[in-house]
Amino acid sequence: MYNDERAVSITVGYVLNLSVAALLISGLLVAGGGLIEGQTQQVTRDELAVTGQMLAEELSNADRLARAGESTPSTLSIRVDLPPRTASGGYAIEIEHTGPEGTIELRTTIPAVSVKIPFRSETGVDEVTVDGGPVRIEYAGRSMEVTPT
Repeated sequence: MYNDERAVSITVGYVLNLSVAALLISGLLVAGGGLIEGQTQQVTRDELAVTGQMLAEELSNADRLARAGESTPSTLSIRVDLPPRTASGGYAIEIEHTGPEGTIELRTTIPAVSVKIPFRSETGVDEVTVDGGPVRIEYAGRSMEVTPT
């Protein structure tokens, strides 16, 4: 009798090749997922920094305008078109102000990214936390307030 076991070795080889290919593909997906998450954090951090700089600039402009009209009672309202989302989703804006200096903190939750931007304003700025997106800077003779639009 003739004993041929070649068919078994072909099948075993085929299964082993598929297993190795599946392991390599899953390894690449896991490594690529970590890379994408790191890039998302960096892009989000950059977007928050640019958004914070835009708001800081508008607060400084509003401060100059408010001080220019100090001799007469005046009101001021400036709309600031900030982006409603970042690469990772929505974000929050927290403004703190003591003396002539303050900070704007912008943060996201997933991934957890936080950016603080300093600003100067001789006019008082009410401390507030608002969701990201378009905001309005209002001044009515006492202090400035940032509100969502």
